[in-house]
Amino acid sequence: MKPKVLIVDDSATVRADLEGVLTPAGFATSALGSVSGARKALAEMRFDLVILDVHLQDGDGVELLIQIRSEERTSHVPVLLLSTEAAVQARLRGLDRGANDYVGKPYDPSYVVKRARELTLAPLKSLESEPKLVAAARRRRVLVVDDSPTFLHAVVEELRKDGHDLIAAASAEEAMPMLKAQTVDCILMDLILPKMDGIAAARLIRADPKLATVPLLMFTDLFESKRMAEALAAGVDAFCPKASDLGLLRAQVRNLLRRGKESEFPTPPPFRAPAKSESDPGTLFARVVALSGLSTVIANTTIARACHRAHVDPEILDADKLTAALPFIREALRVFLTEHETRMRMVAIEDLTHQGRWLTAGNSR
Repeated sequence: MKPKVLIVDDSATVRADLEGVLTPAGFATSALGSVSGARKALAEMRFDLVILDVHLQDGDGVELLIQIRSEERTSHVPVLLLSTEAAVQARLRGLDRGANDYVGKPYDPSYVVKRARELTLAPLKSLESEPKLVAAARRRRVLVVDDSPTFLHAVVEELRKDGHDLIAAASAEEAMPMLKAQTVDCILMDLILPKMDGIAAARLIRADPKLATVPLLMFTDLFESKRMAEALAAGVDAFCPKASDLGLLRAQVRNLLRRGKESEFPTPPPFRAPAKSESDPGTLFARVVALSGLSTVIANTTIARACHRAHVDPEILDADKLTAALPFIREALRVFLTEHETRMRMVAIEDLTHQGRWLTAGNSR
C-alpha cells in the first residue's frame, strides 16, 4: 500500500509541484490549501506523513501541528514543515512543538522526496521515476549571523546558488536558540556583533558537544593579529574579509563542508596549542612556526590547529606527520598571506620533510 501524504500549503504552485514529484515516487497524495480543509481531511482519513507550511492564509500552521500532536489518532504522524528563511521563529516554534523536520523555501523537490521516504520508511521506487538528486546531494543547512541586513541578504542569496538551506540571524543571541533547536552543517558569523561578539559565541558553540566539529567561518573587516588569535583559540576554522567577492566566500563554504563531510578519520583529541614555553626551538613544530611567516601572536596557534585538523599531534611532529599536515598548513597560511607568499613559505616548510627523512636515515645507519 502506498504511503499517504497530506500536503498543506496555500500556494497552488507548491501543491502541484510536490504532488508532481511525490506521486511518481510511490506516494498517494492529498493536497489542500487551508487549515480548515486540513483539519477535515485529518479527521476523516489516516495519513503517513503531513507536509505543512508554517504560514497559511486562514490560520497558523504551527497551531495545526499542535492539534495533530494533541490528538491520539494523529499524534504519531510525522510532520515535515515548510518555511521560508524569514519564518525562523515559526520554524523554531514548530520544531519545539513536535515537528520531525523542516525544509526551507525555496526547496529542492528531490530533497522533499528523500525526507518523505525516510519519515515514512517507504520503499525505493525505480530511479527512472525519481526527481534527479542533483542539488539535494550537496544540500546543507548553513547558519549566517550578521547584524547588517544588506550583507546578510547578500550572503544568503549567494549561498542559495549551491542549493543550501539558509538560516539567518541578526545577532548571536538570536542564533544560539536556533542551534539548539536544529542541526546545521556550517556556521558563518561576523566577528563584531552587538552585545555578544563572534568570539564569545564561538566559545559557546565549541562548548556544546553537538556543535564542537561544525565548521565555523568568521567575517571580519580588520585582520588584527590579536583578535584573530583569540578567534582561532575559540575554535574558528577560517576567516573571510567582508569586502571580498562573495564568490570567494561560497568557495570557502564548499571547502569547509567538503572537508567536514569527507573526513574518515576518528575524532581527534581536544585541541590544545603548545604553549610558547613548551615549544623547544629545536623541534620540527617550532621550525615550521618559524618558517610560516605569521606573527608570533598567531603563528603557534594557527600551525597547531592545522596539525590537529590533520589528526597530527604537533608536540610529536616528525617528517611523515608533517607531510600529512601540509595541505592543512597551506590552507591556514592562505587565510593570512598572499598566494605568492603562501607558495614561498610552503616550499620552505615542505623542505623540512626531506631534511627530517634524511636525518632519520642517517641516524639509522
